[in-house]
Amino acid sequence: MMDEGWRRHIWIAQLILAVAGLAGAALHAAPLRLSPASQNWPILDAVDLGWLALVVVAVLLPGLSKFTFGGVSVEMQEVKQSADQLVDVISDYANLVQNWSTSAVLYTDLIARASNDAELAELMSNYIRDRMGEARDFLSADPKDNVRVALWIFDPERASLEFRLSVPTFKPTQSAYALREGMIGQAFVEQRRFMEADVTTAPCYKSTRGGRQKPPYRAVWCGPVSRGQERIGMLTIDKKTAALFSAAADDIAKGLAAQCALAIDQYRTH
Repeated sequence: MMDEGWRRHIWIAQLILAVAGLAGAALHAAPLRLSPASQNWPILDAVDLGWLALVVVAVLLPGLSKFTFGGVSVEMQEVKQSADQLVDVISDYANLVQNWSTSAVLYTDLIARASNDAELAELMSNYIRDRMGEARDFLSADPKDNVRVALWIFDPERASLEFRLSVPTFKPTQSAYALREGMIGQAFVEQRRFMEADVTTAPCYKSTRGGRQKPPYRAVWCGPVSRGQERIGMLTIDKKTAALFSAAADDIAKGLAAQCALAIDQYRTH
C-alpha cells in the first residue's frame, strides 16, 4: 500500500512538472507581435531552456526519487545498525561490571575460608586469570588482534617488576624490568597509564631482544596496579596490530587493574 501511494504521488508530480515546463516554455517563446512587417518568431532563450528543464526533471523523477529515498534508507539503516551495536557494547560492559562486582564478593568470601597458603595462591591466580579472560573477550572483537593481558608484580628487594601471569599464557622476551626501564618501568615510577597505538614510535619503549628485532606486538596499554598508596605492580594489554585504544577499552583496562589489586590485597591480608 505504501509503495503504491508513493508511486501515485511521483506520477502526479511528474505530470505537474511536465505541464508547467511545456506551458512556460510555450508562453515565453510565443510571438509577441504579429504584424507582417515585424514578427517575433518563437525563439528559445535561457528562460525557455529553464522551463524545458522541468520536463526533463519530470521524466527522470522516478529514478531520482528512488535514488534519493533509497540513499536515505541506506543511511538510516546504517544509523540503526550503529545504534544497535552501541546498545550491545553498553549491555556487554554493564554485564561485565556486574559480574566483576559479584565475583569480587564471592572471592573475598572464598579467600577468607582458605585453609593454607597454597589454596590462597591458587584462588588468587584463578580469580585474576578469570577476570583477564573476561576483559580480553571484551577487548578482542577481532580474533586477529591476538590480545594479550599480563600482570607484573613489583619486587622491592630487587627493585624491579617481575612477570607473574598472563592470558593467554605466554613467555615474554624479558621477564623483569628495572625501575624506569622500558615502558613498564617508566609507567610504574610515574604511576600513570601509557597507551600507544604503535610502540615502535614510543621513545620510552625498550625494544625487545636488544633492539635487533621489532616487537611482535604493536598497540600497548600499560597501567599501574595499586591499592590505596601501595604500589603493587603493572598491568599490560597489547595487540598484534597497531591501533588506538578506545575510551571503553581504557575503562575496561582500568577496571581490570582494580580487580587485580583487589585480588592481591586480599591474598596478602589473609
